[in-house]
Amino acid sequence: MRKIISLFALFFWLVALTSFSAEKTWVGKISDSMCGATHEGMKHEGKKTDAHECTLACVKQGAKYVFVDKGKVYTIENQDVAGLEEHAGHTVKLTGEMSADAKSIRVSSIAMSSGKKEKKQA
Repeated sequence: MRKIISLFALFFWLVALTSFSAEKTWVGKISDSMCGATHEGMKHEGKKTDAHECTLACVKQGAKYVFVDKGKVYTIENQDVAGLEEHAGHTVKLTGEMSADAKSIRVSSIAMSSGKKEKKQA
């Protein structure tokens, strides 16, 4: 009897563990840790920039890429994942695993959400 209870406990523990690490997909924007959810002002070196250029400039100055979903900013754990630079400032479909503390995401893939690039803002 004890063995059966132990097996059930182990089974439920494994199910709970795998459900936390399951990949999910979100739609949101790739931004940077300096600007976060908004790129208010968006000026670099005295020139007005769009969200893409602003994100790249901030990252060049030491900021990290982040993912913004419904106003909440998540740290991207793997800063070297393919597509971050290309999709900086764009709305994307991001697939990955949320951390246990729900503050960061380990990204497995990034794709444009509509299938086409966004127009640059003036």
